[in-house]
Amino acid sequence: MNELSLFSGAGGGLLATKHFLNWRTIGYVEFNNYCQQVLAQRIKDGTLDEAPIFTDIRAFIDEGYADAYKGMVGVISAGFPCQPFSVAGEKKAKDDARNMWPQTLDVIRRVRPRYCLLENVPGLLSRKHRYFETILKDLAESRYNAKWKVISAAEMGAPHKRDRLFIMAHSNSEGLEGWNSQSLCQRPIKLSTWQRSPQVSRPNERQHEWESRRTISKSKLCGTTNGPRSGVDSTAHRVDRLRMLGNGCYPDQVAFAYYTLNKRFING
Repeated sequence: MNELSLFSGAGGGLLATKHFLNWRTIGYVEFNNYCQQVLAQRIKDGTLDEAPIFTDIRAFIDEGYADAYKGMVGVISAGFPCQPFSVAGEKKAKDDARNMWPQTLDVIRRVRPRYCLLENVPGLLSRKHRYFETILKDLAESRYNAKWKVISAAEMGAPHKRDRLFIMAHSNSEGLEGWNSQSLCQRPIKLSTWQRSPQVSRPNERQHEWESRRTISKSKLCGTTNGPRSGVDSTAHRVDRLRMLGNGCYPDQVAFAYYTLNKRFING
């Protein structure tokens, strides 16, 4: 499928959609300058697909680029900013200036993809601000059904917890029924070798024989090889890199989220 990537970061999730799911990225939208440089380098070395990098989702909408993608996109992926919903932040939700869900929804409504794969922190589910209900309502009004699941990086074999909420939205619009969701799950997904954490039990739904495949080396994501640098002693580079990785997704999480949630749509 053709993918439009919103809030692309440094491409952690894109490593999954390109190399595990075989999607083709036809546009990136990313505000952070350092992450833009990493994306450009990963495109240059062939790790990611060659496509335009747009720097601000608001300009992407206002200048007509979002409308230009209508009819070209099978899936929109979007890890919209988590700070408004993170337990480590002020939890202002809709009142936080960094909340970019309205802009994400605007792009979805303009582009009308068959699928949306959304990612955020589990704090989005909080009953205190009830913003998750707003998102589901917005998707339903836009004629999308939604399913969701929290998946940790540790469950995928990573040495850190990194819980993430994934939301799969599937269009129920008659105008898009040409897509065959059944066929999208018939291709086996290749994930890196499973190393089950002793603290995590594998649910029954995960009784699937994963094909062994090494995740692309960390240097491909982090930009430590031929990647961008700033500052004479690279101090600023390290700060940018840590922030970039902290906001990122473990690729196996993304691929497994798509596989699991898409199966739920098929099985009902």
